[in-house]
Amino acid sequence: MKKIFTLLFLINIFFTSHLFSQRIVDARNLGLDATGNSDVSSTLNDIIDSLSSAGGGTILIPSGKFLLENAIILQSFIHLKGVSESETLFFRKKDSKNWTDPKIQALITTNPSVKNKGISVEKISINGNFEKGQLSAKGGICLRNCTKSNIKDVTTENTWHGVAFYGSKEQNTENSIENVSVFRAQGFTSKDNAGRPRGILAIGSGILVKNSKSSQSGTGFYAEGENITLLKNYAEYWFEDNGYYLIVNNLKVIDCRALGGDSPDTGFGSGFAIAYKQGALIENCIAENCSNYGFRIHVPQSNTKLINNQAVGCGNGFGIETASHPYPEVSENLLFQKNIARNSGLHGFLFRQMKNARVLNNSAINGNQRGVTLSTRGAIAIKEYVSDSRFRGNLCLDNQLKTTQIFGLYNYSVDLINSEDKKAKNIKIKHQSKSGIDIIQ
Repeated sequence: MKKIFTLLFLINIFFTSHLFSQRIVDARNLGLDATGNSDVSSTLNDIIDSLSSAGGGTILIPSGKFLLENAIILQSFIHLKGVSESETLFFRKKDSKNWTDPKIQALITTNPSVKNKGISVEKISINGNFEKGQLSAKGGICLRNCTKSNIKDVTTENTWHGVAFYGSKEQNTENSIENVSVFRAQGFTSKDNAGRPRGILAIGSGILVKNSKSSQSGTGFYAEGENITLLKNYAEYWFEDNGYYLIVNNLKVIDCRALGGDSPDTGFGSGFAIAYKQGALIENCIAENCSNYGFRIHVPQSNTKLINNQAVGCGNGFGIETASHPYPEVSENLLFQKNIARNSGLHGFLFRQMKNARVLNNSAINGNQRGVTLSTRGAIAIKEYVSDSRFRGNLCLDNQLKTTQIFGLYNYSVDLINSEDKKAKNIKIKHQSKSGIDIIQ
């Protein structure tokens, strides 16, 4: 109790000094243990309470290692700022018990029962010390029910989610994640889908994720909501779902990359899974060495454009995944333009359950690496329930010494789909492969 009164007295001195107008607290002057030997969470939460009562402010964290035995609970207009990612480290001991309140989901977080605004976290590192697959894990920085908040220049490792925004119902949160690196978001809160770890997670509306990296996490990047933009991000070596799993209305994914593994045999899942919503633009992105798809569209994703992307060494380069959405559900108004699928295990491009699509000036190069069977024919394949679509100016090329791409564009309706209901209808094809046999009548 004496320690708390002393702390509040010192904070009050700061507020009544020349620093009052700036509301800045330099934690070096408050005896914060920077050796990692004693818990600093209660001290920092007392500072946050005091700053919050004064309308907000900045807490400057010095170089050092800072032990958290409970979570830091940020509040509106609080800015937590370290020296740099390499110098200011928050951590949890491996053998620590659960937090006092087990509902708290991260080492640095917010109270989700109130609306939080204007929060920032920057220039720090976090190590949760959770093992891969460990249950009851905690996230690194999970800011819940926030608007106009940002996480910038941060590194996390060994957590549940690495960095996340979620829990806000606002139409435009204006939250942002920038220059963040997440390593091994690998612990689980529970065994079900909701408990899976995501490296960088954005749920809500109006969120920007930029210049960030997720490595060795369950899912690299996960987004759900509307008006979310991912710009110049990189996912690698994910182990649970996909590099990017995106369920967003009005989504933009530009200049992003997904590396599933060091070779096609070591990758996992899909690079980019675009699922169930409308209005996505996927442009100038690269998916490499993904065992499933490079770019996977989930029915009934519609009004979506994939332009100038590359899939290299993936199971299928680009394709439509029906999963639990059988016909008559279809994806409508898709545009595939100037994309390249190279060294695909099966198809370069696989189309099914789609309507009113345009497939223009794409290239399928050196496909069918796993061999050609009845189910894997075609560098570009048109399968069941494709209608009212146009294929023009696409290239199928195999320039290897040993040809694998025996078929170019293959319309399964010609000789392998017998049901009239399933056959492709009203499709216009103008195509001639440079190598491979075309079956397009």
